[in-house]
Amino acid sequence: MLPALSKFDCVILRGLPGSGKSTFAKKLAKEFNFVHLEADDHLHVNGVYRFDPARVSDAHALVTRETVAHLAANRNVVVAHTNVRLWEMASVVGAASLLQKTYCFVELIGRWDNIHDVSEDVVSSMSARWERLPESCAGISFSHHPAA
Repeated sequence: MLPALSKFDCVILRGLPGSGKSTFAKKLAKEFNFVHLEADDHLHVNGVYRFDPARVSDAHALVTRETVAHLAANRNVVVAHTNVRLWEMASVVGAASLLQKTYCFVELIGRWDNIHDVSEDVVSSMSARWERLPESCAGISFSHHPAA
């Protein structure tokens, strides 16, 4: 699976909290020298993760800006967000398209403890809002065990 993804300039990960997005992104970054980007990295205060709904849009905008910069410098990126709704991926897709870079979607479907202690109620609510990729999108869905 990983070698097939290495041919893309931009890999867009999506999945519910605890699905293995961050772990998978780190593995892709380590094995194939992808730059790992995610909004959560911009939600730390004094080195501690602090989810703040008022800052999420800004965090996503920063990731889009970083995506553009890295792709323009011919570095491959892996972007890991929940991306529950399709529009949430639009800016990264737009950036890759604008720069004429190849991209793909990977849906992580594992269910492990999530690193930010997102409650089961919130995860269930996100699951209920989940939008499937259109048939025209080349999406890959799989369960990747974080320990693998």
